[in-house]
Amino acid sequence: MTEKPTTSKLWNRDFVLLWQGQLVSDLGQAAFTVVLGFWVLDVTNSTAIMGIILACFTLPRVLFGPFAGAFTDRANKRWLIVFSDLLRGVLYAGMGLMILTNRFPFGLIYPFALLISFFGAFFTPAINAAVPEIVHKDNLSRANSARGVSQTASSLVGNAFGGLLYAILKGPVFFVINGISFIYSAFTEVFIRIPHVKKGPVRKDILKDMIEGFKYSWNIRGIKILMLTGMFINFFVTMGVTLLQPLFRDTEGFGVERYGFAMGSLMSGAILGMLVLSVCRIKPERRFFYYKLSTYLMIVCMLIAGFTNSFGIILTMAFFAGICNSIISVINQTVMQITVSQENRGKVFGIQATMYEGLSPLAMAISGIVAEFAGVRPTIIGSFILASIVVIPTLFNRAFGNYMNSDRCIEPECQVLPEADTAGEA
Repeated sequence: MTEKPTTSKLWNRDFVLLWQGQLVSDLGQAAFTVVLGFWVLDVTNSTAIMGIILACFTLPRVLFGPFAGAFTDRANKRWLIVFSDLLRGVLYAGMGLMILTNRFPFGLIYPFALLISFFGAFFTPAINAAVPEIVHKDNLSRANSARGVSQTASSLVGNAFGGLLYAILKGPVFFVINGISFIYSAFTEVFIRIPHVKKGPVRKDILKDMIEGFKYSWNIRGIKILMLTGMFINFFVTMGVTLLQPLFRDTEGFGVERYGFAMGSLMSGAILGMLVLSVCRIKPERRFFYYKLSTYLMIVCMLIAGFTNSFGIILTMAFFAGICNSIISVINQTVMQITVSQENRGKVFGIQATMYEGLSPLAMAISGIVAEFAGVRPTIIGSFILASIVVIPTLFNRAFGNYMNSDRCIEPECQVLPEADTAGEA
């Protein structure tokens, strides 16, 4: 199919199918992540092993991200999305059933994690590249906000009830539910209409496409700054977030149930931010202003939450951090979808996924090891401080500000960007 679907309105048939499919699978994924962390801690009583296993669920997405992105630009995006969800669903459900029937040696979790992550590597660039093909450019910000609402709401429910239900059931039934949700999503995604332009055999020049994707990303200053900054921020934030589960489990007065409440507060704030952005359109020339403001507030919230022992303050800071994070995420995603040319979207989003998650496996493994020597809370605080140090210089970079305010496709050889309206924005 090469005919482009109707894109005059946001909630067209194809976007609805994509949105609800993501909602169902994200809900299962959120519950799975929470249960996996607590399950591994209970089985091994080791934060280091927990970090290594979580790293295995990330590593292939990082290693194969550029290949998956180049593959996405040549292959049929709809079938990539469908089979990515279907195969992951089968693996999740199979792992859960094997554990429930006592036929799952613990060591088998490593190859399962690697395979699940490998299939997931194709999902992210495919879905990010598909969205601009099924909604109009003017609706991209609202579309990303609507997708963010579904993802955040899923995380809210999964995190809020995952810890509570794990405390009650103590079992891998969540793994099976997660698998079923992915299989259901795959079935509904079959009916999404995404324009596909054939570019010849997929295997031909795939390495050349990957190299071109790297060159394209590196030669556009805004994309380069966004990716490099995102890579290091994600590294330090991942270190801190990975340790939240052991922090709540081992801190007197907190516990597994309160971990769910804290995550629920974070996700509630994110949902509120996404809902506002799904209705209100941010003008291109004001994007960088809102990006900077949200980043400043996010830093303040993270540091206060890291130092305080008050659960009430943590809930409040988590709520406002969620709002700020949703604004930052939507702006970043929208700018990338607008400024990257259609023939390069898959490659660039694949590279972005690799760079953003490139150091995550290392961060997960290091966080658990460092925490066993330095303590959980000091490691979390130090990680958040380092993340703040990385992001602050970008807020004063004029070239980056111009890029964030751009409203057109940019090629490396043509980087005359519109001047950022920075008056009164500092």
